[in-house]
Amino acid sequence: MIKCYCFAVMFLMFNQSTMAQDIQNKEIEYIENNGSKIYYRDTGSDKITIVLVSGATLGLETWTDLQNQLSNHARVISYDRSGLGNSDYIPNSKNIGSMTGELDMIINRLNVNTPVILVGHSIGGYIVRKYTELFPQKVKALFLVDAYHELFYKELKAAVTEEVWDDYVSNWNNLISQVPPGAADEIGFNLEVMKYDEKYPIPSDIPVYLFTSIKEVEIEERFVEFNKRAFEVHLRLNKQLENDHNNLHHIITDKSSHYIYLEEPKLIMDEILKTIDD
Repeated sequence: MIKCYCFAVMFLMFNQSTMAQDIQNKEIEYIENNGSKIYYRDTGSDKITIVLVSGATLGLETWTDLQNQLSNHARVISYDRSGLGNSDYIPNSKNIGSMTGELDMIINRLNVNTPVILVGHSIGGYIVRKYTELFPQKVKALFLVDAYHELFYKELKAAVTEEVWDDYVSNWNNLISQVPPGAADEIGFNLEVMKYDEKYPIPSDIPVYLFTSIKEVEIEERFVEFNKRAFEVHLRLNKQLENDHNNLHHIITDKSSHYIYLEEPKLIMDEILKTIDD
């Protein structure tokens, strides 16, 4: 888990360093949202649209490879949330209401034929689940890529010592000062998620695909036990979702880490293509 946060920072730095180049990409355009620019990439074409929602601090560039492949079969949209990638920073936009509203703005302003297939990675899973709760008629299927159960942090905290938990939270807090404001606000959102267990319902009337990584990664010795408990809690809670929802397909992988869509894109693509063909 800890290495994942460092990995997110590397992605953020990559997005920042390639910003000028990204804007020159003819496929990347922007929508003005109350005077602020929100950048998106819209590729492919078909009657089905797939919208890719990134994990914390990550912009649309993280989806490039998967989007390119999916664009052969459907219309695919990725976007930079406010303050990420090329998009303007909008203060107070990193709460679940604002982020689902931003997603709905993208869908509405780009004249997307609904229902859509939503793919959410990590905290993007919270966004797409909340969106589906608010706009059920607009969603055909949900794909949750190593997304966390809303009780994950609460149960993880109970599974480790207070000292280890405080050290874990401290890592997040230290990260805030090292990144731009939009990314810092998203880390702040994640810290709030750790404190509260807001419900993000799993819909019962559409297909839901949940991908869970159980591949352990090398980390500092002091976090080995923490990491072990994190994997145990993550897998147990996601299996619980599988048991509680007949429409949820649970795919477990030990071949890729938290970024399944980068390391095993075919695993996700195969399931999406089945949904498109239905």
